[in-house]
Amino acid sequence: MTRNKEIKDILKEGETNAIEFKINANKKSIGNSVSALLNSEGGRVLIGISDKGEIKGIDNVEQVSEDLRKHLIEEIVPDTPIDLSIEHINDKAIIILKVSEGSKQPYIYDGNIYYRRGSNTVKATSKEISRLIHQREVDEQHWERQVFLGFAWDDLDHKLIKNTLIESKENYRSSYQGNDLQEFLNHYGLMTNGAYTNACVILFSKNTSKFLPQSRVRITEYANSKTDNSLIRDEALEGNLFVLRDKLESYIYNLGTKSHFDDKNWKRIDFRYPVKALQEGIINALMHRDYSSYNSQLTISIYPDKLVIANSGKLPEEIAIRDLKKNHRSFPVNPDIAHIVFLRGLIDKLGRGTVKINEECKIAGLKSPTWKQSKGEVILTFNGPLASVAKRHSDLKNKSIDATNDAISDAVNTAISDAINDAISDATNDAVKSRLKQELVLLYIEESLSLRSLQDTFDVGRATMQRDMTLMNENKLIDFTGSNKTRKYIINKDLMEKLKSL
Repeated sequence: MTRNKEIKDILKEGETNAIEFKINANKKSIGNSVSALLNSEGGRVLIGISDKGEIKGIDNVEQVSEDLRKHLIEEIVPDTPIDLSIEHINDKAIIILKVSEGSKQPYIYDGNIYYRRGSNTVKATSKEISRLIHQREVDEQHWERQVFLGFAWDDLDHKLIKNTLIESKENYRSSYQGNDLQEFLNHYGLMTNGAYTNACVILFSKNTSKFLPQSRVRITEYANSKTDNSLIRDEALEGNLFVLRDKLESYIYNLGTKSHFDDKNWKRIDFRYPVKALQEGIINALMHRDYSSYNSQLTISIYPDKLVIANSGKLPEEIAIRDLKKNHRSFPVNPDIAHIVFLRGLIDKLGRGTVKINEECKIAGLKSPTWKQSKGEVILTFNGPLASVAKRHSDLKNKSIDATNDAISDAVNTAISDAINDAISDATNDAVKSRLKQELVLLYIEESLSLRSLQDTFDVGRATMQRDMTLMNENKLIDFTGSNKTRKYIINKDLMEKLKSL
């Protein structure tokens, strides 16, 4: 489902306990609604939409959205991530605020506690406030909120804390505007009554493994299989969360090309794991691992045909494995740790990390990653090529030629043929028109492809494929995205909307 289609479906459904429309960016009205959703089960606020679901749009949307973000960060207490995005529908800009259920309820806005009752935002009753306060007291007994006895100010990396404070301001994600490092820690619950929490040790300790040895990360790289005695690397990494992240990112940048031997085709296949997907997998593991047990572990194992990240812990009860490949609400296992990571700009849209991992692997032409929960571990596996690059290209070509498969209906197939015949000159021979149609069908199925993928799929030269793409672009059948180096081809927006409506 495209983003525009998803939004239009929401507009048809109308306002609910989790959806609210705002015709304009009135800060007070939006603040009331956001705090109510934080105190309830989360949801979305769509700004630039009438009560009846009509798209009115927002003028000067960039400035309005930035002003609104700053206002909400400054006025909602306690501090919370603000997930704000701008979307364009029917040439009109709207703002969408995605709100997760708050981990530090109750949230206060303008001196009041608001709650979501049905499709209405109302002031919370004394009973509702009591329940929220009780739940917060329970939550604050969580491991990351517990004080670590014997840990002192000199055990902290003061430069790292200062950089985090500065970055949180530069990212407009922090409501703390002072410069005192201890006040900063206290503001975010990492310090209480002069003592430091477990979360503070994980995030900012100079020698984390001295206090919490379970914070180590082990990397093992195998030459062949897991039973092979020849190891390329076997190392335990130490440091706080940000140090570990830097070490692991340096490792994946230098991981280089991997080789997988396809015994069916007697061919060596070279490939690279998508760096962005590995980055997401690493930061998710560091944020969400269960640090509470001394037996806790995070291991990264690299084989010739796969990379596995195994993390102590379990998925939140609210999330199933099947939810990880689609947009879902975020339920951080360690909300204090996750929030500091958010302040530094290392995560953007909570609940989107696993979706981005899947998307990056798809773009790289690799099999979808898999998640599994087993024996107190969450295991993420990045897969190498399906069987061979040739098989991938063969599968793509079969998709484009066989218009009777599930990915494309007869109506869409006919519409694509008509679009080619109407736009392309009769002087173009039938063989070229047939190939153009197959290319357009493939772009409809895959959504975007590089020139090289199209070349390999249709077994034509670079110049031929460039001519095809230029011809269809000039006739408003396709568009380009990205720079010359990263260019991808997509179906023209108006044509895609027409095809999606069939």
